[in-house]
Amino acid sequence: MVEAIFLVCMEHPAYLTSRVQERYLKILRRTAPFVYIKTLTRTAGGRPIVAVQLGCGCTKVLVTGTHHANESITGTLLWELLLAYCEAVRTGGTFGGKDAQALFRNSMLYCVPLVNPDGADLVAGEIPETIPEYIQAAELAAQFPGLPFPSGWKANLRGVDLNLNYPASWEEAKKIKAALGFDRPAPRDYPGEKPLDQRETAALAAYTACIRPDILLAWHTQGRVIYPGGPGIDPPGAQELARRFSEASGYAVENVPAEASNAGFKDWFLARFHRPGFTIEAGLGENPLPITQLPQLLEENEPLLAAALSG
Repeated sequence: MVEAIFLVCMEHPAYLTSRVQERYLKILRRTAPFVYIKTLTRTAGGRPIVAVQLGCGCTKVLVTGTHHANESITGTLLWELLLAYCEAVRTGGTFGGKDAQALFRNSMLYCVPLVNPDGADLVAGEIPETIPEYIQAAELAAQFPGLPFPSGWKANLRGVDLNLNYPASWEEAKKIKAALGFDRPAPRDYPGEKPLDQRETAALAAYTACIRPDILLAWHTQGRVIYPGGPGIDPPGAQELARRFSEASGYAVENVPAEASNAGFKDWFLARFHRPGFTIEAGLGENPLPITQLPQLLEENEPLLAAALSG
């Protein structure tokens, strides 16, 4: 099922960008009228951050991708999974080995595939080198010659690492990153002047507080590993869910290092809601992972998402 949808939607698979997402949205509007699409905000560059909602059940599952610009394959992964799920619901098929219509009846899926469209467009080469956005990014990158440009870019175009911009031990993250030389806007690892001072993170935090998910899955790359909970935080049911997700995907379950458990989206979710939240590090290699890995990522992560939707 996934392969068929993949071939229909993306004849030439591509990293997710704001332009590619518009193509996905057109397909979704045409084929899945039971889906609700919501624009959460627009970035400093004017690009929309879009959430897709579907289902009618009690278990609320929020999934996110592309917090980091050079990990936008996670956004393509989520869009392909979303379209495969919608097709299975429409036709009465299966998704991840489970009855798709039963998943639809018993859960609500909230999906934000492209949290960082400005950065993703930069890394994918969709921002012309002659316009101010690109020039400013290149000038900023020149201050960090050890990081390849633009492939090493993780931040938004204001030089803030969005997955370090949440109010969960943010001061600790700021101290750790400053000691490594990221004490100002940078291609990666700068947590901003204060938590939630970026449009992207403020909008996603507000959306999350509104929907109050039961489960969070935050996709990143790479490592083929699942990080549940955090130091001193173990929500009820999280370990059992981690075991199920591991069995479904083949990914290992590991404890996230304490120094890496600060100011991320999952860290904030755990601290705010005390509900199961997971970082899914998909694939293996160097970011950005080659887009040729996408079929394997789909095979590994479809059953994982189905397991989450089954509660």
